[in-house]
Amino acid sequence: FYDLLVSLGKANQAILDLPDLDAELGYPPGTMVYIAGKVLENGVPGWGDDKRIVIAYFVKDKVYDKQDIPRPSFPIK
Repeated sequence: FYDLLVSLGKANQAILDLPDLDAELGYPPGTMVYIAGKVLENGVPGWGDDKRIVIAYFVKDKVYDKQDIPRPSFPIK
């Protein structure tokens, strides 16, 4: 399904880069983003001079397979 990204800390200049969409979005502390990481390349190229913590939560396909939970197919480039 989706990856959950959470930005914490004092990095107010952080940018979430989505090159596949040609987009750069503000990514201040407290931001939560659900993203189809298998479909969209993403990254945080810089965050300024302050400290930051990012929590990334990924669910592997094997988890869905083990629980026999259907998941949607992802588009292919």
